Amino acid sequence: MLVFTAKDYDSDVLKDVSQLPSEFCVVDHLNGFDTDKKNKLLSQLDASARLHQCNPTVRVSYVVDDQITKNYPNLKFKFCFDNEQRIFSQFSNYKMHPDINFENFVCSFNKAGHVSRKLLVSIMQKFGYFDPAYCSKHFLYSTDTVLGHIQDYADEKDCIYNKFFISDNSEEFFQTLFVSDYEYQHSLNIKYLENKITKSFIHLVSETMATSQYPYITDKFFYSIVTRGLFLAYAQPGWHLHLENIFGFQKYSKIFNYRFDSIEHPLERLVELMCSISKFSILSPADWHDLYQIESDTIEYNYDHYFSGQYLKNLSKYN
Repeated sequence: MLVFTAKDYDSDVLKDVSQLPSEFCVVDHLNGFDTDKKNKLLSQLDASARLHQCNPTVRVSYVVDDQITKNYPNLKFKFCFDNEQRIFSQFSNYKMHPDINFENFVCSFNKAGHVSRKLLVSIMQKFGYFDPAYCSKHFLYSTDTVLGHIQDYADEKDCIYNKFFISDNSEEFFQTLFVSDYEYQHSLNIKYLENKITKSFIHLVSETMATSQYPYITDKFFYSIVTRGLFLAYAQPGWHLHLENIFGFQKYSKIFNYRFDSIEHPLERLVELMCSISKFSILSPADWHDLYQIESDTIEYNYDHYFSGQYLKNLSKYN
């Protein structure tokens, strides 16, 4: 089986391929999808399949919808279940967590410096929600970088978004590392992060490439599931709905408004997300605990849904 990884996504990996194998495995985020639900690598694969008059199976880390299937008529898609099961199961032996004891409003952990993570930590700093004791930023950038990213998604004359991401002391923040002592092995990271999560009212998940236009579910939200925490994600449009419909995890709809999840514009979606949680920032830890109790049934459902493996049974349908 031919396997493509992240280093292949921006290269013409198929230019020297004389004969296509019957099956590919394309792991990770593929650098995302555009508004037409198209992807560069998949377009290359589809064009080569058409040239070679074949219909190879492509195993991906996405559960694709009808539009993606229609975009690539020469490819047969399957969910890369075995690989994703291995990744998602890293938390399966984690059964005991600290007691929920809210002292902090938001925690968020940001390692790889994707555009969306630069935007997320920037707006968190502007809102006053980035506490280095509970958040991380493992990358450096500049004010000009943020302004450039904003212009990539907004009209050059429209500076309204600048006000949400840039403050007088932003440059110092952008040029400072806030490093946490964790790696990519989640089964170990959870022991380091559990206290930060259980002491924070909201875990703001920084999903990979939130500027993409199609939901890509990684394992980051599981940190909250297994510690019985509340989470929201800055992710692709429809990410929370996808998590519910495909994985079977329930949203915390009693206290959170998920209108932001349906917004396609990445800047508007992030601003709406931050504005939707800002009303909780003025409350006391006792208030946060009361709100947490309102969602206790959903929290327990999601916890059991993970450790029972039911979410994997849901995903296996797409294998």
